[in-house]
Amino acid sequence: MIPENILRQCKQLISEYDTILIGAGAGLSAAGGLIYSGKRFTDNFADYITKYKLKDMYSAAFYPYSTLEARWGYFSKYIKINRFDVPVGQVYHDLLELVKNKN
Repeated sequence: MIPENILRQCKQLISEYDTILIGAGAGLSAAGGLIYSGKRFTDNFADYITKYKLKDMYSAAFYPYSTLEARWGYFSKYIKINRFDVPVGQVYHDLLELVKNKN
């Protein structure tokens, strides 16, 4: 949890500038509730788990698939379930609210 005084300071800084550059990685998705292992992984990638003995979506991205078709088959499903099949999380709504009137 981020201390309240740090959050206030960030909000103040954001209010002082016209342009905001947002750099975000997997932590933002994790904060939004996306989980890349467990039931969500096994429900969506059973065929890949069986064939390649994969453990989670993250490490599966680095697996040395034997063909480009297998690699892109994995990534097409990964993109579908992590980009198109999930609702926008609250963390993204909150971030947009902070910067909605900024460049």
